[in-house]
Amino acid sequence: MDASAAPPEAPAGVGITAVAVAMARAMESRRADRMFHDPYARSFVDAAKTVLGTDEWPSLVAWVDLFYSRGVVRTRFIDDFVCDAVAGGCTQVVLLGAGLDARAFRLPLSTADVFEVDTPSVFAFKDKALADAGARPTGRSRTAVRADLREDFAARLADSTFDPGRPTAWVAEGVLPYLTADQARHVVTDVGGLSAPGSRLVFEHSDRPGPDPRAAAAALTAPGADRISTMVRGGLGSGGRDWVAGQGWSVAITERGELGPRYGRPDDRLAGGQFIIATRD
Repeated sequence: MDASAAPPEAPAGVGITAVAVAMARAMESRRADRMFHDPYARSFVDAAKTVLGTDEWPSLVAWVDLFYSRGVVRTRFIDDFVCDAVAGGCTQVVLLGAGLDARAFRLPLSTADVFEVDTPSVFAFKDKALADAGARPTGRSRTAVRADLREDFAARLADSTFDPGRPTAWVAEGVLPYLTADQARHVVTDVGGLSAPGSRLVFEHSDRPGPDPRAAAAALTAPGADRISTMVRGGLGSGGRDWVAGQGWSVAITERGELGPRYGRPDDRLAGGQFIIATRD
């Protein structure tokens, strides 16, 4: 077989959760009352089926069953955040731990340059699936920054065409919980160092340290589900929100439980946790 035609390996580690998120987005996109439309989510899922072992799927399905409501509400909230930030003058969008996020290909971003940060294995999988689907970026440009958030992502981003003098919308969707508190604070510190006044950052927050109890429960529902749940490290953790506010950001809080009714999708499984939008002073 021609090596250039060989399918890429499945994204390793936390990339497996990105496949689960894509599954939820594909399901939501088929609903008549959908909160968003992601035309590429199904392409990611189909591509993953060709490279993941059959023992992986029970884990992914269990995760989606448990976290579907949280995942799709989060997607809608952050879609709105990105569009509002770009309309408000942010001319760069950075997707931290981008995974299988297709916002660079599906949101109206004609006035913005988009930068996606993730590992080489994730981009090898993602970019082939997008190319096969005929996807085209909607922004002025889309740059893949191949870096691990736990290592040198800020230096690699700074070495690209990213301009720290321009207001930027930073998206940390579902990624901080997979980092320790020290790692998560290092990421936010690096983001602050690259943020012009007026830049915005969105992330989820919970004061509960360690894995979410629902994540732990997911590990008992299907073989292999613990592969996902045990990756959770707690992120910023208790006091993290106030710590961010002390780093030169103005913080606005949205309770997760408010969003179901707001989007016409009330669900008691959304209770607990917050979305934080931080604006650089």
